[in-house]
Amino acid sequence: MADTKAQPYVFDLGHMLVTDPNPVPSYTDSTKEAVLTSTAKDCAQALINQLLTACPISKADDGAFQITLPAPETHLPREKPVPKEKEKTKWEKFAEKKGIKGKRKDGKLQYDEVKGDWVPKYGYKGKSAAGGVEADWIMEVDEKAERKKAEEEESQKRPGKPSYQKKNPNGGDVERRDRKLKARKGK
Repeated sequence: MADTKAQPYVFDLGHMLVTDPNPVPSYTDSTKEAVLTSTAKDCAQALINQLLTACPISKADDGAFQITLPAPETHLPREKPVPKEKEKTKWEKFAEKKGIKGKRKDGKLQYDEVKGDWVPKYGYKGKSAAGGVEADWIMEVDEKAERKKAEEEESQKRPGKPSYQKKNPNGGDVERRDRKLKARKGK
């Protein structure tokens, strides 16, 4: 069914907008909803028809169809006014008058190829902290291996009984006696 309108619809496909410049037909309170619904339905059908005929349609990798919209023709107004330029502070005016410029922060960062990111040259999380002495500031020690090594060195220096068999003349263990003395001094 061909719809004869005095003026054709105006389309802005970029915003998916259709405008009907024709006046709304006369209506009564009881027919108001029906007239507005039929006008909105006609406009929606015209917009969909125009989108399908005027815009290029492509198929995506997942099988969905996509319509590429043209650039919008209608320029929409801003929601808020354009921001005003900030007034300079007293210091900024003084610095501009005297020619004072801020310090440059250039050269404080260095590109780390291992991390793939810019890091400070030195200091917290700096380039030097990534490896080397700073990274290995604490090392775990195997206490049993250290004790055995010390005992072997001591036994090589003094022939005779191993250190764990040395006894106090009073009949007690020398190491045990030393530990008790240290504990008493700590109190």
